[in-house]
Amino acid sequence: MDTKVKTIEIEDGVNGYVDLVNHVLKHGEKTSPRGMETREIEDAVIHIGNIYNTLPVGVGRQAVPGIGAVEAMQLLSGTSFPNIVIAIGPQFAKYTESNGQFHGSYGTRTNGQFDVAITRLQLDSDTRQAVVTMWHAALDSQLGKRDYPCTVLHQYRIRNNKLNLSVYMRSNDVWLGAAYDFFQFTRAQLAVASVLGIEPGTYVHHVGSLHIYSDHYELAENLKHTEDIKPTPYITGRSWREVQASSLLTMQAIANSKLMPRLNESEQWYANAMITAIQKNAEYSKKEDK
Repeated sequence: MDTKVKTIEIEDGVNGYVDLVNHVLKHGEKTSPRGMETREIEDAVIHIGNIYNTLPVGVGRQAVPGIGAVEAMQLLSGTSFPNIVIAIGPQFAKYTESNGQFHGSYGTRTNGQFDVAITRLQLDSDTRQAVVTMWHAALDSQLGKRDYPCTVLHQYRIRNNKLNLSVYMRSNDVWLGAAYDFFQFTRAQLAVASVLGIEPGTYVHHVGSLHIYSDHYELAENLKHTEDIKPTPYITGRSWREVQASSLLTMQAIANSKLMPRLNESEQWYANAMITAIQKNAEYSKKEDK
């Protein structure tokens, strides 16, 4: 990892994530947006070598696989299930609007865009127009919303017969957000690659402000590498419609257990991750009520 430049290369999203957090702690400059101290690296460019392993479990991060699962499934299915999100992570409730929805939901904003991006790649393998946009000028010019997208866009490119992905983010909290962003976005890359029938290539994460808040400094300093890395399954399909259907079925199975037997092995992993998180929160709430 070169500390003299803002290009950061990490092995994966597990042990490499530990290295990335340490890098921000060590080299980030102090800023205080909204009066809260942070360490920040501007215009960071993160290259992830192994995109199959991007959920930092077992490194002292206490990452919740259910959060990564629900974010990935909503993105791929083009949906938003606020009730399930909040059941998995109660902390997300503060970001809902008065109608109970998330203003910046990635799934609903990108629904229909992946099909177009894939078609462009199929028509011209050298295209630079396969873009999926999260930031919406009209929607996000509205002031006072609780949940604006941190991600601006994805750009998919085929080079050397592999699918490369560049992600552009205006802001990324390396502690709270990056762990799950790496996971859900690489799941999208793997899903698109499966539709195109090619292997995934590079993943590059561009961030205007890569930061960590002072509340998390001490927790971050306790991260450690692990030798127990278990690759997580991912959703595939022969068409984007299949990917969407698979991801939507997984989400629907959370509310309707009768659908669980219909899930394949990969879908079951995501469903079980979400159900486990929901059950843990329910048990915790019961203890708090006593």
